[in-house]
Amino acid sequence: MITFFRKIRQKLLSENLPAGLTGKFSKYLLYAIGEIVLVVIGILIALQINNWNEDRKNSIEEIGILESLNKNLILAKKQSENLVSAEKKSKGILLLVLGIDSLNSNVDRIIISDKLFKDAFWNLENDIPVINTYTDLKNTNKLGLIKSQEIKEKFTSLEVNLNELKGMLDDRLNVQQIRIDEVAENEINFIPLVKSSIPGINIENEKQNNYNQILEKQRIRNLLGIKLNMTQDVMNYRENLDQDIKELIILIESELDQRK
Repeated sequence: MITFFRKIRQKLLSENLPAGLTGKFSKYLLYAIGEIVLVVIGILIALQINNWNEDRKNSIEEIGILESLNKNLILAKKQSENLVSAEKKSKGILLLVLGIDSLNSNVDRIIISDKLFKDAFWNLENDIPVINTYTDLKNTNKLGLIKSQEIKEKFTSLEVNLNELKGMLDDRLNVQQIRIDEVAENEINFIPLVKSSIPGINIENEKQNNYNQILEKQRIRNLLGIKLNMTQDVMNYRENLDQDIKELIILIESELDQRK
């Protein structure tokens, strides 16, 4: 390309030399200016090609990042749905044991078993959906390759909800569950509850717990009520997070479809 321009310049130089510029200096000056122009053109062309190659490379890497994020989010969505279901199950057990389940008209006649009491007191889901790809991209400063501002903003919202959920789970574990463990230590015979985890043990000589009577104590009812309230809060956070993951999947898949 530059050779082509050079030939044109040399032809013009020989055919259209101004009348006052007939000396060797004039020819040299024109030749030098032409060389400079050619070098500048060459640099601009090279920069343009380099920028095009860089943009193409970044675009290919961005598509790979979006595909990886999408796969990770689909798995996280399944985790999230299972965790929401687990919270709903825990909430239902707490309502049942406390006798305040509005959907059950026979709550007064429910006999609380060792397993049901144990589930109410110790069932605690502390996991969160795993989104390793986003964390890795953030640690390696690769998130900037994602051009969609909407996707980046949604990931920011997702991260905020994850951190809030972690805080709520920590509160439920460190504040509420520790208090409930005191009940196991001081208020009941814990050995019968072990049988649900170790079916082979013999508890015939163990004192049986009257859970309906135990649950008449206001302190114990309040502890379970607090746990119920915190479980509802956790479930709300989990559902918000689940919605964020769902919206991100839709955004990313839409972005990938536009690139095809």
